[in-house]
Amino acid sequence: MKRTFPSILFVEDEPAVRFELERFLQRYSRNVMVATNGEEGLELFKKNMPDIVISDIKMPKMNGIDMAKEMKKLSAEQTIIFTTAHSDNSYFLEAIEMQVYGYILKPVDLGLLKKKINDIKKNMELEYQKRLYEDILNDIAQMQNTMLAVYNEKYVPIFYNKKLLNYLGYPSLETFLKEHKSLSSKFKHTEGYFSPKNNNIHWIEEIKSIASNKRIITMQNADMSKSKICLLSLSNITESKNIIVTFSEITSLVKEKRQYKHEAYTDELTQVDNRAKFNIVFERAIEQSKKHQSNLSMILLDIDYFKQINDNHGHTVGDNILKMFAKLILNNIRAEDSFSRWGGEEFVILLPNTSLRDAKNIAENLRVCIETYDFGINKKITCSFGVTAKIKKDTKTSLFERADKALYEAKDSGRNRVVVNT
Repeated sequence: MKRTFPSILFVEDEPAVRFELERFLQRYSRNVMVATNGEEGLELFKKNMPDIVISDIKMPKMNGIDMAKEMKKLSAEQTIIFTTAHSDNSYFLEAIEMQVYGYILKPVDLGLLKKKINDIKKNMELEYQKRLYEDILNDIAQMQNTMLAVYNEKYVPIFYNKKLLNYLGYPSLETFLKEHKSLSSKFKHTEGYFSPKNNNIHWIEEIKSIASNKRIITMQNADMSKSKICLLSLSNITESKNIIVTFSEITSLVKEKRQYKHEAYTDELTQVDNRAKFNIVFERAIEQSKKHQSNLSMILLDIDYFKQINDNHGHTVGDNILKMFAKLILNNIRAEDSFSRWGGEEFVILLPNTSLRDAKNIAENLRVCIETYDFGINKKITCSFGVTAKIKKDTKTSLFERADKALYEAKDSGRNRVVVNT
């Protein structure tokens, strides 16, 4: 696979931080551009359109949030990573609205930054390979090594090549058509991939209306024992008006991309959803709640005195407790609930179709479960909870702020308790 070296725009107003990270980033990119504030960063972005933007939030002239908003107007899918300090919490919720790729707290964990850059590089390589598939499909259409079918202008099959027939388990097209009305009968319904919706329209006519990079099907073999994921290409022959359909297998590519996606959206330590995944789930949950006028509640929870656990027992023990804690929560919430690690020892639960009263009861049940659970140290571990529920005019920001305020009150009033904010 061709190695992809992303261009990086780094925006940072602190000279010492800028010098250190610029040198670090040059290990992973042949093109690192540096700006000292948001205005300079935006100008460099307009001129160079870099693959990745890494920026501080608090900066003179134009802060990182405002700069990122302007960049998103120019490129909605732009990958942006914020580096920020704990004192920048007031900016986090506004950043959620833009669905930035990630946040890294200062002082910057270089290992975490390296992982994020590598994840982005892997996704770029996958996109490159997918584009390459699309570019060469016409060139390989006649090759016997690719599954290939030819249809006439009325979408009647007139030829299946040997590789396709072998996969289907038939010696000829004629024998296949005696048992199947259409090749689409071998397509397996898979979420996110094409499957015919209208039996009155031939599947080729239906799939032609889909973007070329979305023409992906799952096709079962002769005895239904396995499936191949294929990217389809349709080529029209002008003179004969025939349509050549090629099936390029991308099963391993899809599995690899799924793994990368899992890593990008999963907290490495606890294996629950990370903040990036939470932002996506939160957006969808708000939309569904508005659309169906249904309840949506949120619980923010923070392990009490967790720093003392790390100080007294070591970070290995602390990590093990976080993993046990996450597993305990997952075992005591519903399958439809969303549980994510927000950062450090702070977690968040989204509860669809759940009233404020029920959310409070769930939080109280979790509080007792945690307090009575044996985490393997000679110390009782407790947790503080902030609970709220969506009201009609809520945005993601206002809903999260109420839960955060309730959590702060729970910790400020003695910890190991549930506080509700209406």
